Amino acid sequence: MKIPDFTGSTILIAEDLLPNAEYLQITLMKTGAVILIAGNGEEAAALCREHPEISLVLMDAMMPKMNGFDAARQMREFNTTVPVIVLTAYVSTAAIRETVDAKCNDFLAKPIGPEELFVVITKWLGKA
Repeated sequence: MKIPDFTGSTILIAEDLLPNAEYLQITLMKTGAVILIAGNGEEAAALCREHPEISLVLMDAMMPKMNGFDAARQMREFNTTVPVIVLTAYVSTAAIRETVDAKCNDFLAKPIGPEELFVVITKWLGKA
């Protein structure tokens, strides 16, 4: 598997479960991207507002304080262009519909392998 070069990109990981956040961080550190981490939806929305350089958001759907869909809706109030990729273990028609309703760009079902993660991020960042 070829590791893509995301140098110059900033990726926000919004994930409340520490092992999942660490897995994503370790996987993405190899790409050269700057990684920011939020532990809930409120933090994710705040970080997105504070860091306009964020290139892409990996958003867990189910988090405390504010779920990923509501956080994405809040982000869309001030940033309509950053790609938001929903990550969830609860794949359903309702979750996919909510992804679209929240104006998120894509959807990945957990567990997520590195290759699948790289393909989706590359698709939205336009890098290889």
